[in-house]
Amino acid sequence: MRRIAFIFAYCLVLCLGQIPVAGASVPAVAGSVGKAILKYFGKQGGEEATEYLSRRGGNEIMERVVTTATRQGGDEAVEQVAKFTGKYGPDALAALDNAPSLVPLIRTLDDLPPAQVKLALTKLAAGKPGRELAEAIAVHGGSALRMELQHPGVGLFFVRSFGDEGVELASKMTTDQAIVVARHADDIGKLPATQKAGLVGMLKGNTEQMVGFVGRFVEANPGKTLFTVAATTVILAEPERILGGDEIVFDADGNPVLISKSGFVDRAMEAGGEVASHVSTNYLRPVYLTVMAFVGVFVVIWGSLKYWAFRKMKAIAKIAK
Repeated sequence: MRRIAFIFAYCLVLCLGQIPVAGASVPAVAGSVGKAILKYFGKQGGEEATEYLSRRGGNEIMERVVTTATRQGGDEAVEQVAKFTGKYGPDALAALDNAPSLVPLIRTLDDLPPAQVKLALTKLAAGKPGRELAEAIAVHGGSALRMELQHPGVGLFFVRSFGDEGVELASKMTTDQAIVVARHADDIGKLPATQKAGLVGMLKGNTEQMVGFVGRFVEANPGKTLFTVAATTVILAEPERILGGDEIVFDADGNPVLISKSGFVDRAMEAGGEVASHVSTNYLRPVYLTVMAFVGVFVVIWGSLKYWAFRKMKAIAKIAK
């Protein structure tokens, strides 16, 4: 049974060798991709190859990739397709099929450390997100893929919102920091160019302080947008205070206001003073007055007893004489 399946799969590969492509001679190189598929599935037998080629649309994917590779990069590109397919199987073909431009993607994959290639192909093969990643690679080069691998799930936000500067910015961050900033990437991307450039500059030059500022704002103002035109104007006007730990709050009309750290401390001390005053007036003062009254009464009684004892001793002394 496996032998029959293998023969059937091989026949499909031979059929692939007849793909006509305008201005190119394809059969030999096209066949190399088909053989790469058989090589990949060879460890499990021909049944898996037949399943992929005939029932999962694998043959159509392979035809598209080979045709595109031949048109964009000639025999050399097709041989590269065969190399990745033989090593990584259907994921490689699906990833390459997702790419609008094969040659830049092939070069990017070639430049990656071998340990990262399989993960990269898996991401690129993942439907719409894979196509978006492949499009970013076509525009921004291999750095777009490296950022997504460095910060899974958020690296692409930086590239889409900040372009080439986003790649540099993301490379300076830990993944946790990148997640904090990525949540605001769309808002920053909508700002006027000068404000956007100013914020990106602050984030690149003072990453830890800016991420801390953003994190504190989100914690104190859930659901509110930080990077509006108005708030960004305040931030860019007072960068030293922002980097020094001051905070953005909103007044009664919803306008952003910069509050210094000392302001928070002063309010805390004032509130503490009010509490102390309240406790003193309502609790400590009555206790104090009660104690003082008790002490006063005690002193009067003690003094009276002493005076009585003294008079008594004096009277006894007179009688004795």
